[in-house]
Amino acid sequence: MIKSEKIIPIFEKLSKFTVTGYYSLLLFAVAGVFIFTGKEVIGTYILAMIVASTIIFSEDLLPALEGILVICCFAIRCKNSAPEFFSMWYLGIPTVVFVILRLILYKPKFRSHSFTPGMLAVSAAILLGGAGIIYWKTYFSPTSLFYMFSLGIGMVILVSFVSPCLKADRGYDFADRFARIHMTVIFTLALALFQEYISRFDEFSQKYSVLPFQWRNNAATILMMCMPFAFYLAAKKYAWTFAGLLDYIAILFTGSRGGLIFGTIEIAICLVLMLVIDRKHKKYNIILICSLAAGVILASGILFEMISYTIQRMLNPDENSIRLKLIERGIGDFKASPVVGRGLAYMGNRDIHHSAKHTLCWYHCSIVQVFASMGIIGVAAYSFLNYQRIRCLIKNLSFFSVILFTAFIGLEMMSLVNPGIFAPFPYLMLATIYFAVMENCNSKDTEGLKRMMKGDKHESSDNR
Repeated sequence: MIKSEKIIPIFEKLSKFTVTGYYSLLLFAVAGVFIFTGKEVIGTYILAMIVASTIIFSEDLLPALEGILVICCFAIRCKNSAPEFFSMWYLGIPTVVFVILRLILYKPKFRSHSFTPGMLAVSAAILLGGAGIIYWKTYFSPTSLFYMFSLGIGMVILVSFVSPCLKADRGYDFADRFARIHMTVIFTLALALFQEYISRFDEFSQKYSVLPFQWRNNAATILMMCMPFAFYLAAKKYAWTFAGLLDYIAILFTGSRGGLIFGTIEIAICLVLMLVIDRKHKKYNIILICSLAAGVILASGILFEMISYTIQRMLNPDENSIRLKLIERGIGDFKASPVVGRGLAYMGNRDIHHSAKHTLCWYHCSIVQVFASMGIIGVAAYSFLNYQRIRCLIKNLSFFSVILFTAFIGLEMMSLVNPGIFAPFPYLMLATIYFAVMENCNSKDTEGLKRMMKGDKHESSDNR
């Protein structure tokens, strides 16, 4: 019935709609309703239904990826909402039905990548983590099995399945559209932050300083992954630069300490990259950088007052004690099992970090996490994977691939003070998709990148 002559034209029209700005506007508007009504749980289910419906219109999974990222913008506000989610389980049935229909309508295709061996090595290191030292009931607990699968072989399977469904030959500019879905995320998170401050305006107006809220680190991490894409679009139309600046301002208003430190580093990286690469807008970028520097100097008092809460937390030893103790404990855990580590599911540090139910007791630092959880084997595996990621960038070098890699660097920086790359969804999934896109959907236009850097009139094919 679905493949009938009457249905196919409808699917084709809907498929074309889902790769337009109107679809992005629809996602933004629907998300806004749930953000301002405080109905994030039911909103997650409803928007999931809308997004899941797109996967049966065509093979293209880019619209679904955009929808998933928009859902994350308000789902991150749902901490300790598991009972409410479970009470509405029946609302997830349509989404499951759409997934089943997808598998029926489009035969699943799988594709390996140049970095797949590195991912397999990491999968093996995760499985070996804690072997012979971790309690077997802890190793085989549901939480442990979920994270070992989703961070390891499960991610290999997922990206191998998603990758063939993201192609550059579907009748639209893939790189441009891929960048624009990140703009939808920036605007949605900015709206969520606006709602947070408006709803607590009395509290905000007392000091006009950033407000504390639980989802700040997740918001800052997502914003950091999105920031470079604003500057990719700015090379075409300079006004998109202000989306990048909005992203940074939003990071400051999250009150995330990691966001303040690494977000500042990232926007500096982006501005320097644009100064070096986008020679067409060199004068504009120089004026912008000078204006920003002057603005910071002139408004330093107001700016400092605004971020004073974040700075106070950064300088307060009590606020940093948990992370510092976890680093110290991680070193001890590595010494206790230097070859395979303590294992991802090791819960011996919950006296320091009271992790939420059904989550790992993270060390909140990716480097410590690898050493302590997987030992020398883990270090070797992750080093190999990162080597392959860098090689993927070099082999597929273009302006777009540089932007993708910069977004990955943003995640890696935040992972130094948060779970980051060890949270499978959306962070590890999105980072892995970046490299799949870099390999599959990239123009590999190294000469075009060189022309951009020389300021030639003929732009990179990424940029046309």
